[in-house]
Amino acid sequence: MKNLLDTRTGTLQDILGNGKTYNIPSFQRDYSWEEEHWEDLWNDFLSTKETEQPHYMGTIVLQNTGKQDCFTVVDGQQRLTTMTIFAVAIIKVLQDLSNKEIERKKNEERIEEIKRTFIGKKTIATLYYESKLKLNRNNNLFFQDNILILREPVAYSKLKDSEKLLWNSFKYFYNKISSEFSNDGEKITDFLENIVAKKMIFIQIIVDNELDAYTVFETLNARGVELTTTDLLKNYLFSLWAKNNAESQIEFLEEKWNKIVHNIGFKEFPTFIRYYLNSMQKLVRKEQLFKVIKLKVKSEKDVSKILDELEKKQILYNAIKNPDDDFWNDHKDKRLIVKALNELKLFGVSQPIPILFSLYDNLPDLFADILWDIVNISFRYNIIAKKNPNEQEVIYNTISQKIFKKEILNKKNIHDELKKIYVEDSDFKQFFSTKELSTGGKNKKKVKYILTKIENQLNNTDNDWSDANFTIEHILPENYSCEWDNVFKNNASKFIYRIGNYTLLEDKLNRECSNKSYIEKKEIYKKSRYKLTNSYCVKDEWNISAIGQYQEKLADFASSIWKIQF
Repeated sequence: MKNLLDTRTGTLQDILGNGKTYNIPSFQRDYSWEEEHWEDLWNDFLSTKETEQPHYMGTIVLQNTGKQDCFTVVDGQQRLTTMTIFAVAIIKVLQDLSNKEIERKKNEERIEEIKRTFIGKKTIATLYYESKLKLNRNNNLFFQDNILILREPVAYSKLKDSEKLLWNSFKYFYNKISSEFSNDGEKITDFLENIVAKKMIFIQIIVDNELDAYTVFETLNARGVELTTTDLLKNYLFSLWAKNNAESQIEFLEEKWNKIVHNIGFKEFPTFIRYYLNSMQKLVRKEQLFKVIKLKVKSEKDVSKILDELEKKQILYNAIKNPDDDFWNDHKDKRLIVKALNELKLFGVSQPIPILFSLYDNLPDLFADILWDIVNISFRYNIIAKKNPNEQEVIYNTISQKIFKKEILNKKNIHDELKKIYVEDSDFKQFFSTKELSTGGKNKKKVKYILTKIENQLNNTDNDWSDANFTIEHILPENYSCEWDNVFKNNASKFIYRIGNYTLLEDKLNRECSNKSYIEKKEIYKKSRYKLTNSYCVKDEWNISAIGQYQEKLADFASSIWKIQF
């Protein structure tokens, strides 16, 4: 593409000088840099001052507007905004010096030169700046009316979050400059002119149209530049919509977009989009996401359609991720669905979400049944066997596509596909019989869940694994004594976290056990109401052999609980 050849290296002075102006589209995200970003930038300035070597500031992508020396900022708005604010902070420090009668005339001349080079010029009539940089709809008024003319906010607490960040950025750099340079206006302006303006180097890419800009985006985003995938998607969709729609229509679209992103979460949004696409079409990897959206959405009609679909789908997505969501209240299988989703949430498994999307929309009567099949598969495949989740994701995607295309119409068809990722009993028992799970962090809940499910089957009970009134008992204690280590042939540490070293115990009895010997412990176990404990964990001796036999027995029980009847 011809326009992609317009790539050049430029300094901050090159970019902001020579009468150039820059507009940030109204739909781009608000100012979002925080103190960690300001501090990094300030440290870059100082290190460049020490070494006097140029410092690379990253890539700025600009789009021609058709007007001479006027560009739309496609990528780089946070850096351009912050560096403009830095120049404003220098102006404020010089004003303070001038007000103190320190080189008054020289500092006033310095101020005017900085304004002309970095800020813009005032109109004769209004005395407002025709600034070189205009921010988006949410930030521009505050930027022009407060930051650029150094007007203190009337009520800081009433400002939008992004406006507070803009003002805090100004205050941060004002304080840093005042502290670093004291009362020396010459050193301050020399720092701006010869370090910040001339030593901070950008790669400037200028493109002629939106599609070329987003092609550049894909390459840059893969290399970890400033914009996130969520930003890229928004900018692309809104650029299509903005071509033929009034500002009020753009505001309506932005309101819908913001609602969806807020409900999902900014960082999680690309993952949600990927699951949405994977429920209908060939598997989309994270790095392909933007490219696929471009192929799918080519007109403002497509933009409207996909946002409508996402608005509906995000409700289901949140209900899947948060099983207690009111969404399930009117569902005939509410209790089964909520229980199954809580188990998937415990597993931390997300690969099945596309198939759940496709099922709910196309085969809703099978949703609860297949959901439970997925729970059992996930337990075997992800928790116990720890097999490659990528292969699993491919199978779920294949099923999702076939359901969406009406190529799968019943439970048997789905089972035929699920068999490919079902860990058969013989393999499952082998994995389970040697499985270790520590009881630290999230694993503690998983261990208690496993034992509780087995106990419920053995004792025909309905204990809730999240109940705080009972807990996991390490039969061989975590803090074992020399006596225990001798029993385990000086290898006790290798058996502490075997599933076969765990049982359930009432909280009170667990405290009573503490680190006692097994002879003392088993007398306490006999008092427990849990069959696993009062029956299967009461033996003559607790040693390597006992753990192995008990764990094999647990594996037999587990294979009959987490099972699919094909």
